[in-house]
Amino acid sequence: MTRLLPELFHAVSCWSALGRRHPGPLLDAAERELAAKPETSRDGWWLWFGHDRGIAAAVTRRPERVLDLLERYGPSQLPVPLHRRLGILAAADPARFVRLLLSHHGSAIRRSGALTRTVLRRLADTVPEELLVELCRVMNGFAERNRLIQALPPGRRGAFHTAVADGQGDGSRVTVDATLLDVLPRVSVVEQARRMADRARDRGAPWSTVLLAESYLPVGEVREKLLAATRRSAADDRAEAWPLLIRNAGRSGDPAVVAVVLDDMARLRNEQDPVRSAALHALLAVPPALLTDDVEPQLDRLVADAVEARDSSPYTRETLSSLAVAVLRTHTSTGQRALVSWALRTLTRLSGNTGGADLGRLDGTLQRGQEHTVFEALRPWLEAGAEKSDYGLVLSLTRAVGRRAAAMEDLQELLWQAVRFGTGSTSQAAVDLWLQPRTDRDVRVERILAREPSAAVLPAVLSVLTRRRTDLLDRFLGDTPPYGRFLTHGRPWTVPVGREVRRWAPRQMRAAAHALEQSAQDGKLPLHARAVAIGQLAAVPESGAEALSRWTGSSDAILAEAALAALARTDRPADMLPELLAHTGDDRARVAVFAASRVSRHVRPSRLGPLLRDRVAPGTGKVTSRKEAVRLAAARLPAGEAAGVLAEAYALPGQHPDVRAACVAFGTGLLGDERVWEVMADAATGGRAVRTAVLRVAPAELPEAYRPRYARLVQQVCATDDEDLAALAHQALARWVPWAPGACAVLVDALTDLDRRRGWQSAAVALTGAAAVAPEAAGELNRALRTLATTDTADEAGSERDRPARQRIDHLVNLLTARAVAHPEAFRAERTAAADILAAHRGFVPQAAVLLAHALDLDAGPDPLHAAVVRLARLHDGRPVLASRTAQTLATRITYAHRNGVGDTDTLLTVAARLGATGETAEGLFAAALTATGGARTEWSGPWRTQLRLLRQHPVPDVRDAAYAEVTAHE
Repeated sequence: MTRLLPELFHAVSCWSALGRRHPGPLLDAAERELAAKPETSRDGWWLWFGHDRGIAAAVTRRPERVLDLLERYGPSQLPVPLHRRLGILAAADPARFVRLLLSHHGSAIRRSGALTRTVLRRLADTVPEELLVELCRVMNGFAERNRLIQALPPGRRGAFHTAVADGQGDGSRVTVDATLLDVLPRVSVVEQARRMADRARDRGAPWSTVLLAESYLPVGEVREKLLAATRRSAADDRAEAWPLLIRNAGRSGDPAVVAVVLDDMARLRNEQDPVRSAALHALLAVPPALLTDDVEPQLDRLVADAVEARDSSPYTRETLSSLAVAVLRTHTSTGQRALVSWALRTLTRLSGNTGGADLGRLDGTLQRGQEHTVFEALRPWLEAGAEKSDYGLVLSLTRAVGRRAAAMEDLQELLWQAVRFGTGSTSQAAVDLWLQPRTDRDVRVERILAREPSAAVLPAVLSVLTRRRTDLLDRFLGDTPPYGRFLTHGRPWTVPVGREVRRWAPRQMRAAAHALEQSAQDGKLPLHARAVAIGQLAAVPESGAEALSRWTGSSDAILAEAALAALARTDRPADMLPELLAHTGDDRARVAVFAASRVSRHVRPSRLGPLLRDRVAPGTGKVTSRKEAVRLAAARLPAGEAAGVLAEAYALPGQHPDVRAACVAFGTGLLGDERVWEVMADAATGGRAVRTAVLRVAPAELPEAYRPRYARLVQQVCATDDEDLAALAHQALARWVPWAPGACAVLVDALTDLDRRRGWQSAAVALTGAAAVAPEAAGELNRALRTLATTDTADEAGSERDRPARQRIDHLVNLLTARAVAHPEAFRAERTAAADILAAHRGFVPQAAVLLAHALDLDAGPDPLHAAVVRLARLHDGRPVLASRTAQTLATRITYAHRNGVGDTDTLLTVAARLGATGETAEGLFAAALTATGGARTEWSGPWRTQLRLLRQHPVPDVRDAAYAEVTAHE
C-alpha cells in the first residue's frame, strides 16, 4: 500500500475505507500532494474528489497526523466530514488543537459551527487558561464567546471572563449581554449586572434595557422596582416587565421566592393575553424543581384564569401544556404528588386526555429501580385512564422508561389492555411497545395473532411473522386477507415479500408467488399496487424470474417497466442481461439500461464484452443506451478489451457526437492503451461535443506521467474560432498550466488581442488562476499588464469602444483582489510586482494602490508593516480623494483579516501612531482607517481612544474629519 498508493492516488474512489484501514499511507500521500500544491490550490484538493472523507476517516486512527496536516495545509473552509471528528482531534492534543484554532487555518474551523458543546467542554477541562483566553478573544461575536464561557465549570467563569475582557473597552454602543449574565455564576453575575446597568443608565438607554441588567441583581435589591414595572400603564411595558420579575425569582434558587412571585401572578387574571402569555412563557424558564406541592393552588389558579379568559390564545395554551409536561417530568420521582396531579389535570383540561403527557426519556435520569416509584405515583391516573380507554399516559410512560418497561409487570399488563381495547391508532402504538422486549417477542406475536389475526398487517408483527415465526405464516398466504380491526373488509392485502422469503418453506414460496401474480393480474387494483406486486416477484427464488419475463412485454408501460427493473434483483441476474439489452432500442430503454447496468456486475467479462460491442454501433439502440454501453465497457471490462471497444465505437462511421463524447469521457481511465490516446488526439481537433469532453478532465484524475501529454491536448482545444468553446478551454487550461509549458502564452494572446471582443474575460480568469499555481504564469501575467498598459490610449471615448485595454486591466485587478481576499497570504509577491508595473503608468496608480493594499502582510512586525504602508502612501501624493478611497480599502482588508485571526492589535496601534505623527494627508487617512478597525476590535480600549484623540488634532482637515466620524460611545 505504501509503495503503490502514490501512483494510484488519482484512481481511488473508496476514500473512507482507505482512511479507516490504511491511515498512515493515506496521510503520507496526502501530505506529498498538498506540499506540491500552492496555497490557492489546496482548497480544491480538500473539497473535491472525496479526499476530505478519507482524512476524516483517518482521524480515529491517526489524530496527531491529521492535526499536523491541518496546521500546515489546512483549507479555508472546513470540509463537512471533519465536523464530527473535531472532538477526536481535541482529545488527542487539546493545547495543539487550540493553537490550530488560533492560526490562520483555524479560522475555517471557528466559522464552521462545528465547535460543539462537547468539544468546548473538553478544551475547557484540559487546555491552559491563557490559551483559552486567547481563543475566546478571537471568537466571532458575543454568542460564540459565551458558549466557550459556559463550557467552563461555574467556579472558573467569572475570573475567565475578567481575563478575556482585560484590555478591552466597553464598546461604542449600549449593550446588556443577557446571554453572558445567564452563564456567569451568582458570585460574579451581580457585579457584572450592576456594571452593565450603570453603563446603560449613564448612556441614556431605555428603561427596559436598564431593568434587564438590574433583573440579575439579588431579589431583595430589585424586587420592588420590578414589581413597579409590572404596573406600568402600557401593556407592552408590562409584557416586558413580567418576564424580568419571574426570571429574577427563578435565578434566586429559593422555592419561597418563587412561591411569592406565583402569588403576584394572580394579578394576571385581568390582564390582556399578550401580557399573560409573556409571563407564562417566562415561567417555563424557572426550574421545575423550585416548585413544591405548596404552590399547587396558585398554579391551578393560573391555569384556570388563562383558559377561561375570553382572549386566551393557542400560544398561551401551548405554553401551559409545556409547563405541565416539564413539571410532570421533574416530579414523577420526587414524591410531590400534588404537582403530578396538577400537571395531569392541566393536560386533561387542555386536550381532553393525558395523551399529551410527553415524559421525555426518564431511563436516562432515573436511578435503577426508581421507575417503579414513578409508576406508583402515576398508577391512579393510569388505571383511571384505562377504565375510559384512554391509554395515552400508559404509552408515554412506556416510551419514557425505555427497556426498563420489560421488567414492570403491571405496566406490561396495561399495555396488553391497550392492545385489546384501545382505539385503532392507540392499539397499533401499544402493539409496537408491547413487542419491544426481545425475550418473549415470538410468544407475544402468537398471542396477538390468536386474538386478532388482522394484526398481521402491522409492521412490528409482520417483521416477526416473516422472519422468525414462519410456522404461523401459512394461514396468511391464502386468497382471503385476514380482515378485522387493523384491516377493513374489502381492502386488498398480501404478505409483502422481501429478502426474508429465502427463510420460508418451498410451499410458502409458491403460495406467495401465486398471491403476487394474482395481485399483478387484478385489473381492479391501482396500477402502482400491481407494479409493487410485480417488483416483489423478483425476491422469490427460481419462479420469480420466470414470472417477471411474462410481464416485460406488457402493453402497459408501468407494469412492463416494473418487471424490467425487477429483473436486476432476481436470484440469477446474469441470465437476464440479454433480455434487458433487447429493450435498449425501444421505449423501455430508460428502465432497461439502468437495470442492465446493475446486472452487468454479475456477468463474466468474457461474456459481457461481445454483448456490449454489439450495442455501441449506430442503429443498435438509442443514443443514451449506446452511451451507457460505452460506460459499462470502460467500467466492467479488462483495460485492453475496454480500450478496444471504445476506440471501435468512436471510429464507427455515422456515430452520434454524444456517443463519441462518452468514449472520450470514459476513456480517461484507459490512457495506458495507445488506441485511447489516438481517440483523444482526434477529439482535441474534432467537433464541439468531443472537445468539451476533453476539457472536463481534471489533472487529479490522471496519473502524473500522463498529465503533460494530456495538457497539450487541452492547449490544442484552445485553438478554436468558437468563442464559447474557447472560454471553456481557457478555464480548463488554467488547471493544466504546470504541465503545459507555453500554455500561458495562449492566454496572454487572447487577453491582449484587442481585436477579440469575446473570450478575453475567460482568459483573464484563467491567467490569474494559473499565476497562483505556476510561477511562470505570474511572469506572463506581468507581461500582459505591461502590454495592455502600453496600448491603453486606443479608442478614447469612442461610440463603439472606450479604452478596451484599460477595461481589461481593471478586470485583472479585480480578479487579483478577489483572490487576495480568499487567500491573503498567497501570491503576495506577485500582487506587489503587478502593482509596481501599474504604478509606473500615471493612469493606473489607483489600480496599483488597490493591489498594494491587498498585498500588505498584516502579520508582519511594526517596522516592516509601517514601511509597506508608507510605500503605499507615496502613491497618493497630491491625490487626497484616492487616498480616502484606499483608506476604505485598507479598513475593509483589516476587518476581514481580523475575522480570520490575522493581524495583531498592538502592531496596528504602533503603525497607526507612526503614520498619524507625520502630518501627511495619505498617511493620516491610513492611520484613521487603522484606528477605526483597531478600536472596533478592542471595543475602544484606552490606547485606541488616545490615538483617536490625537488624530482629531491632525493638521489635515480630511484626517480630522475621518477621526471625528468614529464614535467611541453612542448616545
